[in-house]
Amino acid sequence: MVREDVQVQAAEGGGAGERACEPSLRRKVLHGVARLAPALTGRLLAQRYLSPASHLDPAHVARNGARLIPLGPDRAVLRFAASGTTEHSAARVLLIPGHDGHARQFLRLVRDLRRAGAAVDLLILPGHLHPARTLCSLEDIVPAIRHCTRDCGPYDAIGAHCVGARSLLFALGEGLECPRIAFISTPVELPKLIRLGGTQYGLDGPALARFESGVARLCGRYDPAADWRPVARARQGETLVVHARHDYAAPVADARAFAAAIPGAELEVFEQGDHNTILNLATASRRLAGFLAGS
Repeated sequence: MVREDVQVQAAEGGGAGERACEPSLRRKVLHGVARLAPALTGRLLAQRYLSPASHLDPAHVARNGARLIPLGPDRAVLRFAASGTTEHSAARVLLIPGHDGHARQFLRLVRDLRRAGAAVDLLILPGHLHPARTLCSLEDIVPAIRHCTRDCGPYDAIGAHCVGARSLLFALGEGLECPRIAFISTPVELPKLIRLGGTQYGLDGPALARFESGVARLCGRYDPAADWRPVARARQGETLVVHARHDYAAPVADARAFAAAIPGAELEVFEQGDHNTILNLATASRRLAGFLAGS
C-alpha cells in the first residue's frame, strides 16, 4: 500500500531556492478540495489508493520463460519451472506480492530460488492482470491467497511481501497451513501504513480521517486494525521474518515484536535496502531463497 504515484514531486519549472520548495498546483488544488469536502475527498482517494497502478506485462511472461495460469477472471499464477532438477523432487514455493506489487520486483528472488532447485509460483493479485484500475483490498487479497493455495498447492513454502504478508496472516487465521513461511517487510500494524498513504496524498485533519475509514471500509470483513498477535502465537512450522532496518513503511520495531511473538521464528534485519528494495538486495534474496527452498 505504499504508492509511488502519490509521493510528493518537486515543483516543475526548475530553479533553486524557494521556488523549488513551493507546493505544486495539484497539491494546492487537493488541499482546497479537501477543506471544502473532506468526506468526498477521503472517500475518493481511498478508492484510488486501493486500485493498483501496476499490471502484468505479457512480454514479461515470455521474456522470463514463465507460464500464466488463470485463476478466474481477476487473478492468476505466474509459474516458473525448477531448473536442474525434476519437477517431482523440486520444492514448491509460492510468492505473494504486496498491494501494487509487480512481478519485476521478484525477479532476483525467483532466479535464486530456481538456482536452489525450487519451482516457483508468483501470485498475480486482483487488479494486476489488466491495465484498468480495479480494487485490490484485503477483501480481494486474502481470498486470492486461499484460492491459489487450494487450486495450485500444496506448497512447501510461502514468501510474502508487505500487505501480501499481512494478508497471509489473515489466511493463516482462517486455517491455511504451510511448513515454511517467510514474511518480508511486513506491516503488522496496517493502520500506520494506511495513514502514511494518506499523508503521501497530502491529507490531514478530517480528510485524512475519512480516508483512513474509507480504506478500512473497502477492506470489508478484514479489519486493518485487527490484532495480529493471536495468529502469530499460534503459528506452527518454520518462520523467517526479513526486514530492512530503514524500512520507511513498516517500522523495524514492529518487525521485532512480530518475530518475537511467533514460536521459534528467525529474524533477519538488513542494514541495506528499504521496504521495497530489500527484494533486490543480493544478501536478502539469497537468505530468502535458501530458507524457502529448504536448502
